[in-house]
Amino acid sequence: MQGRATMMNEAKPTETKLAWPLHRVIEERIRDVIYKAEDKDDSSLRNIILADCEDDQQRACIFFNEELLKVEEDVDSLRKEVMQIEFNNHRNKSAELARTSSSPGKSRIEENMIVGMEDDFNTILDRLTAQTDELTVIPIFGMGCIGKTTLARKVYDDSSIRSRFDKHAWVTISEEYNERQMLLEISSSITGCNQEMSNDQLMEVVNRGLKDRRFLIVIDDIWSADTWDQMQRIFPNDGNKSRILLTTRLKYVADYVSCPDFPPHSKSFLSLEDSWNLFTEKIFQKDPCPALLEEIGKHIVHQCRGLPLSIVVVAGTSWKNGPNA
Repeated sequence: MQGRATMMNEAKPTETKLAWPLHRVIEERIRDVIYKAEDKDDSSLRNIILADCEDDQQRACIFFNEELLKVEEDVDSLRKEVMQIEFNNHRNKSAELARTSSSPGKSRIEENMIVGMEDDFNTILDRLTAQTDELTVIPIFGMGCIGKTTLARKVYDDSSIRSRFDKHAWVTISEEYNERQMLLEISSSITGCNQEMSNDQLMEVVNRGLKDRRFLIVIDDIWSADTWDQMQRIFPNDGNKSRILLTTRLKYVADYVSCPDFPPHSKSFLSLEDSWNLFTEKIFQKDPCPALLEEIGKHIVHQCRGLPLSIVVVAGTSWKNGPNA
């Protein structure tokens, strides 16, 4: 009973962490589990002591062990429930703090997603600012949800990068390439566009708008070399340090579009340490994760397998769900 009493104390919430009505309910449930465990212990031990023969005593011991396992399950279930309640309680406090302290329009998800990508970020910045005059394509490749788009967006939005270029455009391609949609997106960023223009006219508008200008174009989620062959015709190479940042899931596409001096950048999985940092920053902001929640939190993070988007989505789900989720 001493071992189970210790676990009961671990499961018991503190008054400062839970609202008082909820605290009373949990206290009652813990007390109920303890009383039932004591009754089972007393009854089982009495059966063992009063057994008439060795066979009866063995059967009583086996029954006693089964009852102990049931008690352990009850305790473990209750402890997990308390952990989830305290997890949500801490989350709600962090959410309130974030609402009162963060600036309007600032995305916490975008800020947190860069955790563990600092080396990737610096590598891409170095390539974008290299002294090469020629138009240079810088591919980032890796599996879905690995953080390619987040990395590209962080670079694209960086003020020190944007100030180096006269024109900027972001276009998302996806698996089904739509040439007209691509042209409309780029032309609207470069010069404005007329929906009634033909594709050839839009190509001319984009090419003229980029001519003799240093530009940065992000082509996100391209799926084939053929798509690149169709797109690259609109980008002039005027020897003025223009850059194209491109993301793809396919290594052969990255190899196809890359320049000899700039091999494709492989976006790898986050380490367990970086995964944990991302998860805790998303939920607890700058507060440390309570020790009580580390075990379940690290188990959740481990299941995400180093995928940043998975970690943020799971953390966001924990953030939104209430105690009864």
